[in-house]
Amino acid sequence: MFAATAAISGLSACGASQPDRFVVEHDLGEFTYRRYQKVLDVEFPVEGNTAVGHTASYVRRSHGRSVIFATAFVTVYEQSASLAAEVRDQLDTLGTYRVRVGELEGDYVWWLDGGDDRWALWVSGGHVVKLGAPRGEDIPEDIAEAYMDIYPSDLEETGRAGSGSDSAGPSRREREEHQEMDIPRHLREGAPR
Repeated sequence: MFAATAAISGLSACGASQPDRFVVEHDLGEFTYRRYQKVLDVEFPVEGNTAVGHTASYVRRSHGRSVIFATAFVTVYEQSASLAAEVRDQLDTLGTYRVRVGELEGDYVWWLDGGDDRWALWVSGGHVVKLGAPRGEDIPEDIAEAYMDIYPSDLEETGRAGSGSDSAGPSRREREEHQEMDIPRHLREGAPR
C-alpha cells in the first residue's frame, strides 16, 4: 500500500504525464497540431549516450492566407547523468546563435537567438526540449506551458543543472580538465622538456 501511494505521489510531482511519443499531439491554444516525426540524427549528440529525437509542428492561420509555424523537439537520452553539462558545452560552440540564460514559464532555459529565429532549450532529466518561436514572435504561451508542465527544467539561473537533479554532473570535457589539473605541470602533454 505504501509503495503504491509513494509511486502515485512521485508521478503527480512530475507535472503532466509524459506523452507516448514524447511530444504533445493535439492543438495548443491558437496553434493546431500538424504532424509528428521521429528522428535518429539528434541535434546534441553525446558520446556513449544514445538518443532519439521526436518533433511536433503546430500551425496558426492568421487573417488572410499566411500560416505561422511553431516547433517542438524532444530528444530522449538513454542516460540523464551529466546531460545538462554536455548540452551546455555544445551550446558554447554555436557560432550562429547568441546563447543566454533566461526564464520561460517561471523556469530557467537557454535562449538561442539567431536573428530571424529564436529557440528556448532546456534539460529535464534525460530529455532535451527545444521550442521554436514563429518568426518575429515569442514562444507561444500555450505551447511553452504544455511542455514545461511535462518536462520541468533542471536548470538554475546559472545555466547549470540544479544539484540533485537527474541531469546534474560534469561533462566529459570538465572531467578531463579536472584530471589534467591533477597532473604536475611539467608532466602535462605539450610541456617543455
